[in-house]
Amino acid sequence: MDWKVVLDFIRPELLILIVFIWALGLFLKKAPWFTGEWKIPFILLFTSIIITVLYLAIILAEGFIATVIVSAIIQGTIIAALAVFGHESIQQITVKRPIDQAK
Repeated sequence: MDWKVVLDFIRPELLILIVFIWALGLFLKKAPWFTGEWKIPFILLFTSIIITVLYLAIILAEGFIATVIVSAIIQGTIIAALAVFGHESIQQITVKRPIDQAK
């Protein structure tokens, strides 16, 4: 799969949202009061979609029409997926599991 096609679908001004979502995930993971680590991907997905819908509809003045909402949901999902995938990829590369250390 060509990642350029995926990134071309996301509006350039929304690419910073990947960093924001990533940072939000790290914040939730490190917060002592947050105990539901399994909820983090869902919170990031929901947050990404909401921010993308609001940005496209309000900031870019495209309105809350069906095409904008569907496009925002798709873009928000891709943004959250890239943030979670990026974090997990770095974890897999840098963090050694006990079973890997035995080899």
